[in-house]
Amino acid sequence: MKHPIGLTKNGVEVYAYLTRSTIEKRLSRQPYLLTIAKEMLAEVTLNGPKIYIEHDMRRQIGYDFIISTTEKDTVFYAQLMKDKVYTRFVKVGEPIHTSYITATLQQDDDNNYELSDIWIGRLMPPRPGSADETAGSKPYWSNHAFILGDQALQTRSLTKICPY
Repeated sequence: MKHPIGLTKNGVEVYAYLTRSTIEKRLSRQPYLLTIAKEMLAEVTLNGPKIYIEHDMRRQIGYDFIISTTEKDTVFYAQLMKDKVYTRFVKVGEPIHTSYITATLQQDDDNNYELSDIWIGRLMPPRPGSADETAGSKPYWSNHAFILGDQALQTRSLTKICPY
């Protein structure tokens, strides 16, 4: 079902599919993201087929659970449930207060946009091994990691050896 999110500064409609979508999990954990998204959209102009937005809300809106790591940190890799790509984790770390929200949008045939992903925090490259992997993926993820929380992991995939 198509759920309207809001209008952009240039009057373009943005919507999301709230079931069976990438953002379903994020919104189930953080439903207030829709309110922040609507506020952000009113301040941006969209143009192009696929858009990545990193927007400063100019106030703290939550925590970023991706942190910089050093050689002193104990890192491990695992696949999230229903995911084939490995994610880099640290067990110990403090989330960082942030004023940034990041969103991915895809233009449809009617020149409106589907909100395909949204999260609190800065824009980051896709994880190595994903279909969207970029040249910046491995360098970024070699010194950044998610703080382990309540993510559902495939325990058989746990490893301390970098899989990429």
